[in-house]
Amino acid sequence: MKTPPVFGGHRRRHQRGAVAIIVGISIVALIGFVGLALDLGKLFIAKTELQNSSDACALAASRELTGANASQLEIAEAAGMTTGAVNRVIFQGEAVVLYVNDSVTFSNVYNGPYLAKNAIGPTEALAMKYVRCTVSRAGIANWFIQVLNVMPGIDIGSQTVASTAVASLSPAQTNCAIPVGLCSVDPDGNPLAGKPVGTWLEGAIGPPGSGGLTGNFKWIDFTPPAGGASELAGILKGAGACNIPSIGAEVGQPGNVASLGDDWNSRFGIYKGSTNPPPAPNGAVPDFTGYGYTDAPLSWPSKFGAYADFVSKRTSNTAYQGDASTLLTTQGTIKDSTFLSANGADRRLAIVPVVNCDDFVSGSTAPVQSWACILMLHPINNSAGGSGTGATRMYLEYRGISSDPTSPCATLGLSGSEDSAGPKVPVLVQ
Repeated sequence: MKTPPVFGGHRRRHQRGAVAIIVGISIVALIGFVGLALDLGKLFIAKTELQNSSDACALAASRELTGANASQLEIAEAAGMTTGAVNRVIFQGEAVVLYVNDSVTFSNVYNGPYLAKNAIGPTEALAMKYVRCTVSRAGIANWFIQVLNVMPGIDIGSQTVASTAVASLSPAQTNCAIPVGLCSVDPDGNPLAGKPVGTWLEGAIGPPGSGGLTGNFKWIDFTPPAGGASELAGILKGAGACNIPSIGAEVGQPGNVASLGDDWNSRFGIYKGSTNPPPAPNGAVPDFTGYGYTDAPLSWPSKFGAYADFVSKRTSNTAYQGDASTLLTTQGTIKDSTFLSANGADRRLAIVPVVNCDDFVSGSTAPVQSWACILMLHPINNSAGGSGTGATRMYLEYRGISSDPTSPCATLGLSGSEDSAGPKVPVLVQ
């Protein structure tokens, strides 16, 4: 009796061949997907590295677009290319290459067109406000995904990655304003703009009941006709007027201010009456130092340039030295260095509007002409009567126009709004 053929064995051999083909195709596909993830990750890293380069290039180049130098585009391009090339690509293993008259382009408006420096005339060059840096890297080889090229109709080659950044100059944030306006021209007819940085500006405190300031500066109301003494007191005790009016906006003279001495003095770490120190609710934060500068022989008789000493006193959190040295009568509780160190902030450097004080003679408001940086020098005398600094006069130290790049009123170079009064700093806009 013959044994019938076993057809199942043939089927198993055929199945083993089919499984091998399926496994082979699956391995290729699996390698392809893994390669896709790894190679896309490589391209993503390259894109990030190139973006760092283009951002650095645009920020460095935009710093030169001040409109003050006929060669600003050549300088800006060189600065951008030099800074952009400091960065590296492909896991920081290869240099980034930028090209003259190609990688760095300029425009006077954000939407362009952006042109190379050699395509812009000398007159138009001064109007360029925006710079665009474009950085690319071609020929980035794939690691694994090219394995898919064994499949019919697929041809995956090397990749190109590019990045672009646009930057411009924008006004920086500044310390918040206090409610004092500097007169653009002093009572003797001398313009503020001509005074050296470090000049002490003298203001006269009006007689009891008048509450006014005359001389080189006046109390200012930022929201005329609203506000008044309570608003000014809140600004002095609080953070200040941080949403400052734009150039040309009208600010007012608040009229009869009974007393802002307690509120002013809180910034020196001197507290009296309802002016509460922190951490009480709504406590008035002091500066890091309360050290006072007056024209008294034991304080600062030169009446010029106390800022450098102020910086030193802030470093050591020096407290207000007492009325015997300043010839004031502050009538408040003086906080010590430990308190100032723990609770202090930037409270005595502030920006103030510059106005034509003659406008207050014929009206109740005046437009903001510019913004200046000042140092609050000393507490206000709180005694009834008396003479000398703080009783009949007070001082502020002029630290220049706030848009000056060296202004100490700028805060960390951070960009602000269009109405900010700080020096212009590079800002990425794309």
